[in-house]
Amino acid sequence: MQKFKLLLVEDDPLLGEALQEALTTNGYQVRWTDSAASALEAISDESFDLLLQDVKLPDADGLDILRTVLSRQPGCQALVMTGQGTVEMAVRAMKLGACDFLTKPFDVNLLMMKLERVLDYRNLEKQLEQLSSDRTIRQPRIITRSATMRSLIDTVAVVAASNVSLLLHGESGTGRKLLVETIHATSTRKNGPLVRVHCAAIPASVLEEELFGVEKGSTPTADRGKPGLLESAHGGTLLFDGIDELPLTVQATLARALEEMACCRVGGTSARKLDFRLICTTAQDLKTMVCDGFFRKDLYYRVNVVTLHVPSLRERREDIPLLAAHFVNQFARNEQSRVQLSPELLDRLMLLPWPGNIRELSNLIEQLSLLYPGQTLREHHLPPQTESSLDMGTLFERIQVGMPLKDAVNFFEMRYIKRVLESLGGQKGRAAEVLGLSRKVLWEKLKRQS
Repeated sequence: MQKFKLLLVEDDPLLGEALQEALTTNGYQVRWTDSAASALEAISDESFDLLLQDVKLPDADGLDILRTVLSRQPGCQALVMTGQGTVEMAVRAMKLGACDFLTKPFDVNLLMMKLERVLDYRNLEKQLEQLSSDRTIRQPRIITRSATMRSLIDTVAVVAASNVSLLLHGESGTGRKLLVETIHATSTRKNGPLVRVHCAAIPASVLEEELFGVEKGSTPTADRGKPGLLESAHGGTLLFDGIDELPLTVQATLARALEEMACCRVGGTSARKLDFRLICTTAQDLKTMVCDGFFRKDLYYRVNVVTLHVPSLRERREDIPLLAAHFVNQFARNEQSRVQLSPELLDRLMLLPWPGNIRELSNLIEQLSLLYPGQTLREHHLPPQTESSLDMGTLFERIQVGMPLKDAVNFFEMRYIKRVLESLGGQKGRAAEVLGLSRKVLWEKLKRQS
């Protein structure tokens, strides 16, 4: 196990010694200093992965020391400790770049949990750099550390080398397009075209002409022959995006063309040979559609040779921090405008239901990058609707073992109170009635949280 180097800045000898012992026992390499001067000396001698610092120091302003450490060692992640009366200083410390804070006295298990969160956040950048450096010019890169996605990628590597027809089943925004590009780029047909048919976007009146082409003179506007999309995919890959959207009349013609791997252009009589690898995507259950009469059985068996399930973002939540960091880099106009993702924000992102999947996450990060350039993003930066989207079951699953019961109860309590207030338009009196609390108790809870 890697030993992370931690600089501990605490002037209380009893607390400092206790923290040093606990941190060392948990595998950290600790250097304990009891003053601002000795802390500055330490960062001149060596580099650190973590900083755990009291914001109240006897010989200097703790915020100045924090600012100095983070400017000299930008790779260092900071947690600050504060007394009950100095919470405001901790908030100021987080604005300077600290990842989180602890209010004294605190449980050592809570400290270890917060340190683990910070290290997870720190590792995001390294993983993203590694993925980026491994990117090839021709092959798309799927960003993941999910076991489910890795298993899918392994399957894709096997089927890509064959010519078998594939059906990608999954919700919109899950990355089906990227998977198709990956399959094409790693197949024997990679030098041929990747032709996309967006089934829902083509008007039904011209769908047959677009798919199968038009023979010269077959219509008043057909002054010359035009190949269809099936012909255009010769030697490459043909993608039917949303195959469930095809009208039944076109399904019949397509099923026959796939069976014979030949088709006639509209208005023509001679069949033209087809040569492509077929990939289809859908968010629907095609088997049910067949039973209900909305999808042809013969076409179903043509497109459903191998089915790959593309997991939703809810099924691969461990990828959310890595994907979010990727989108931060993607939407940064320059280094100065690049936003930072706090562990607090990443925790919140992990709790959301994401009905729009990766596309929704991408849109959110783009929005936040535009509104708060160069800032460290925290929970309060999220749009208001994200609070009401929290799933309480997921909230429970995200509580880490080791958090004191009191903190876990407070965690749930405040989020539930916020949801009740939102549902009632912020009416505290009505919210107190719904919660079974007096107005005074509710006001005190909200004051403590703020």
